[in-house]
Amino acid sequence: MSTLIRGGTVVTGSSDTVIEDGAVVIREGRIAGVLDRWNADKEFDGDVIDASGCVVMPGLINIHSHGVTPGPLFPSAAPALSTESWMGNLDRHLLSGTTTVLSLCGFASMDDVREADRRHAVHVRGATTHLPQCLQAAAMADGRGLTVKSRELTVERMLEDGAVAIGELGGGQTLGGGGQDLVYIPAAVHQASGILITIDQARRIKEAVLGRFIDVGAFNLNALTEAAKEAGLAEALTASQLAKIVTDSVMPSFVPAIEGIREGVQAAAKFGMPAIVHSASATAGILRELMLQLDGSGATVIAAHANHPSHTPEEAYQLAALGRKIGWPAEASVFDLLHRKRTVTTREHWDLLLREPDLISVIGTDYGHDGDHDELISAVQDIAAHGYRSLAGAVAMASSVAADLIPGVAPGSGRLEAGRVADVVVARADDFRDVRFVLVDGVCVVRDGQLAPEAHR
Repeated sequence: MSTLIRGGTVVTGSSDTVIEDGAVVIREGRIAGVLDRWNADKEFDGDVIDASGCVVMPGLINIHSHGVTPGPLFPSAAPALSTESWMGNLDRHLLSGTTTVLSLCGFASMDDVREADRRHAVHVRGATTHLPQCLQAAAMADGRGLTVKSRELTVERMLEDGAVAIGELGGGQTLGGGGQDLVYIPAAVHQASGILITIDQARRIKEAVLGRFIDVGAFNLNALTEAAKEAGLAEALTASQLAKIVTDSVMPSFVPAIEGIREGVQAAAKFGMPAIVHSASATAGILRELMLQLDGSGATVIAAHANHPSHTPEEAYQLAALGRKIGWPAEASVFDLLHRKRTVTTREHWDLLLREPDLISVIGTDYGHDGDHDELISAVQDIAAHGYRSLAGAVAMASSVAADLIPGVAPGSGRLEAGRVADVVVARADDFRDVRFVLVDGVCVVRDGQLAPEAHR
């Protein structure tokens, strides 16, 4: 199978190369050439995609995804999604130009990862958090997705079996963050009162009880009384009852989750593998401690979602700046802050961190609400449109930089260069979310904005 993509703005992923009216030639699943232009009079012995008015870029690489495999969900090892759900999540990634995802749920086996990779056109890669403290934190927060097999697996065995990173170390589900606000605290409140509360109401109640840094000494009765009233709970639960619900939901997993971060970063240094660590207000202390301990060690530790809204913008900036100083790359997650604005409604952190060159290295999505995050490709366009990076630099943050940071995630991909894997995206130049074509291994799996039969295997 040969394909010619011509007439578009070719962004190679190298961070400095953009070819106006360029062409990409694909043969036998590989990039055969990237040309300054294609002579319209020259015939081509294969499919031809007219990319006029479009941007042509490498398939995007998302190093922060959840819910893309069978197996336990999130760092809390919640029950696995249905096949329809995780396949649907992969469909959404593919339709928005992402051709490689790294699952950071952490407790899926490599058999789970390989099943997803086999059944869907998206390249699915796996990370591991099969560590004693991480397992304990998961079991305390939820753990219903853990099986005998997942409990017996170790980081060593997972790495030997093909896991490409250690992570996500910590998470909102085990550290009193967004996962608690979205799922566990509302569920516990509903069980006790019969009243459904929103993520914002849960967050205000939680912070009245434990503060932003998850500290039992931060209890504020006046703030809790006001938050309970706003949530319609004042008549259903006393302040002490509500405080106990929050504490019982959040605190059992908190200490083992913090220790799991320490355990995982040490394992990353030992095995020479990248680690991806949950960055939020609750983990700021342990991250600073580990940054100073590992300064000069050469370990690759990526601070996930450095723009997490539990930080104040200034806290996020200071932590990212310290990470840059000692060599920890930072990832900014788009969450749903650009368009959907259901779980994250501010872009202040995003703008502050991305405005400064080299503070953020790479971008991802995280999960959003039930997997409905904003598209990674829309984050690329936003970064370029605001002038935080050039178009080439913005594309690189979701392609070549990701491939280089985690060498096993997309070997041979991430750049449009002769000899590399032909993972290619064609998106409308004025709105990247309008993805017209996606090729994976040289096979067209999205055509005219629709999934092709080849997307599922």
